[in-house]
Amino acid sequence: MNRDEFEAVLQDATEEQLTALDEAHWRYMSLIGIVSDVLPAEVVAGDVAKFPEMIKRDDGGLPIFKDADCDEFMVAITGLPREFCTAWKDKDFYELHGESVDDAAASGEFSS
Repeated sequence: MNRDEFEAVLQDATEEQLTALDEAHWRYMSLIGIVSDVLPAEVVAGDVAKFPEMIKRDDGGLPIFKDADCDEFMVAITGLPREFCTAWKDKDFYELHGESVDDAAASGEFSS
């Protein structure tokens, strides 16, 4: 999704939904091990027990972020439509990298 697309989707979300999306995204990032000490250990442990198939590592043991897994996890946690979850994930990528997932993929910097 490009910036215009994710902004169009998220403009229809309520504040409560945006909060739920943010929390679910942090839970996924914690689940796969990209961040630590963001959430209570018992929340992460519960997610690990419930979603172990989403924890993937490369040959060096580093966490692998998977778009589809992130979307699936966020839908499961929030109960919100996949379109909202994808838009939030892509918004986060944009804020972190200064370009959309589409732009990064087109330049060869990123593949989902």
